[in-house]
Amino acid sequence: MLTSFFGNSKTTNYILLALALPLVLALRWWVEITAMPSLIQGLKLVAQSTLLILALLLLDFVIRKNKLTQTNTFGLWWYFCGMVAGVTLGNVIESIILVIALLVLRRIMSMAKEQNLEKKIFDAALWILVISLFNPWFLWMMLALYMGIFQLNQSSWRYYLIPLFSGLCLGLVLAGSLALSANFNALWILDWPLFTMVFEPLNWIWPQAVWLQLGLLAATLLLLTTLIRLPLAYKEGTTISQGHFQWVWRVLIMVLVIAGLLTQQKPQVFLWLALPLTAILYANILELRQPNLLREILAFLPLTLPMAQLLLK
Repeated sequence: MLTSFFGNSKTTNYILLALALPLVLALRWWVEITAMPSLIQGLKLVAQSTLLILALLLLDFVIRKNKLTQTNTFGLWWYFCGMVAGVTLGNVIESIILVIALLVLRRIMSMAKEQNLEKKIFDAALWILVISLFNPWFLWMMLALYMGIFQLNQSSWRYYLIPLFSGLCLGLVLAGSLALSANFNALWILDWPLFTMVFEPLNWIWPQAVWLQLGLLAATLLLLTTLIRLPLAYKEGTTISQGHFQWVWRVLIMVLVIAGLLTQQKPQVFLWLALPLTAILYANILELRQPNLLREILAFLPLTLPMAQLLLK
């Protein structure tokens, strides 16, 4: 069944997921909008589908390159179901930021090899700051970056200063744009959310969307299960390194807290941060020795997210 299909990483797996993605988005459009998309809307859906397929391939690259799971596509299956359930139809900007967030994950995960660390830290910090211009809450990922730096064996004080230079470089680019605003009318930069954000009282707010409630609940259960199960399973040949695992669960705790405290953009927190992290944990859980029936049930569980999005409004 699903475990045998996603238990490998054949080309067929990627082709079927890539073909299914625009079809599921089209089905969501038909259920939610109940009208044919216009030409502009159709082009946005095509662009969004392309970006989401790129996100699938990028996450697969991150997982393979850093040996976060065995040779399978369980993580992509979880990620696929979460994406098609959570993305805003036709929102190309949201999908672009999703891809950039994966670039941040790629750079931080690759720091474990401790090669070209200056470049990796600079790139990760720069991408975090770029996203934060539009979504200030993403600045919390700087804490995740410093967690990764702290775990380095050859940690040096200069590594902690590199994110500041990333911010300086981005600030110089924005300052140059403002300096040319007389000719290019670039004062709209000052209207970006990072420059106009207003601090609000912190209150825990549970999301209203059923699919998001299920997604955050699944993320919490995956976190708790792996905290107990994976440390005991290294004798079974668990692929993910302890350093990567510790970073994932610490950042996931932070992400779940952010998701609860934000009044808006809860789906984006789930899509950009919680979803790729839980995809890694989900794949590692399915790799463990357990009854076949339980593995099949776990393999079908991700389908509850798109089904809840389509059927439970």
